[in-house]
Amino acid sequence: MADSRNSLTHLEHACLQSVAQGQCVDSIAQQSDKSASEIEVVLASARLKLTASTNVEAIARALKLGLIE
Repeated sequence: MADSRNSLTHLEHACLQSVAQGQCVDSIAQQSDKSASEIEVVLASARLKLTASTNVEAIARALKLGLIE
């Protein structure tokens, strides 16, 4: 796995944190003034960087790495 700590963008981090807290993509999109499609792309990028195939797996890895709480 690449050094995810340094490679996640602020938006990737924020989106993962929000999903971990139970927010849906539409809600995150509204709050960040982005489209739901843009948020899906951001989450896909975070999954790729964390070598995860699902958001749940990405959240678990981010928690393990201390990237989100």
